[in-house]
Amino acid sequence: MIKILGISGSRVQDGNMEALLDRAMSQIDRYEDVSGEVVNLSTRKIHGCLHCNWCIRSQTEGRWCVQDDDMTSIYPKLEAADGLILACPAHFGRLSGVMADLIDRLRVFVHGNIYKNAMKNKIGGALAVSFFRGGGLETTLFSLTLVFFTLQMIAANSGLYQLGAGAFTSREGQGRFEKEHRHIVLEDDYGVMSAQLLVDRVIELARIFKAGRKALNQS
Repeated sequence: MIKILGISGSRVQDGNMEALLDRAMSQIDRYEDVSGEVVNLSTRKIHGCLHCNWCIRSQTEGRWCVQDDDMTSIYPKLEAADGLILACPAHFGRLSGVMADLIDRLRVFVHGNIYKNAMKNKIGGALAVSFFRGGGLETTLFSLTLVFFTLQMIAANSGLYQLGAGAFTSREGQGRFEKEHRHIVLEDDYGVMSAQLLVDRVIELARIFKAGRKALNQS
C-alpha cells in the first residue's frame, strides 16, 4: 500500500488552501493501492524549533523532539508516508509562519541521532496558493521544494508548474476579493488540474521507488 500524506500550512480553517489540498488528494480515490491522509495545521499547535540540539544526541525510539506539541503526532505520519504533499499559502510573498515552524522542526530527520535520513528517498510535492499573480506563488513553491532536497527526498512536479503545483485565490489571479466565494480557488481550473496532476505524479514516483527498494532487498 502506498501512503500519501498531505499537510496544509494555512491558519485558516476550511479556507482555500485546505479546499485545494482536499480536491488534490481526492485523486487517491482512483487508486486501489493508495491511501491518503490530510493534516491541517489550522487545528494544530506547532511551536518553532528551539535549536537546542536535543535531537542530535538524545532521540529515543518514538521520541523525535524535546518539545511535546502536535508535532509529536505528525512525526510518525511523516515517517510512515511514501509521499508527502506540502501545501502552503503565500503570506507576504513567501510561505506561512506555521508552515515555516513545521519545516524547522523537520531538522530531526536531518540531524537526529536515531531518525536521521528517515525521509530519504520519499517523494515530495509542493502545492501553493496566492491571492494574486506575483504574490509569492513561485517563491513559496521554491521554499517547499528546497525542503525536499534538504531531506534527501525526490521532488515531483505537476508538469504544469516546474516547482510543484499552484493556484490563485482570486479570479484569474487579479487580486479582487469576492466575499461570497469562500473556495474561489476551486474555480481556477488550471490550478486545480495542476494540483491533481501533482498528486498523480507523487503516486507514480512512490510506486517506482517502492518497487525498486523491494527488488533491491530481494536481490
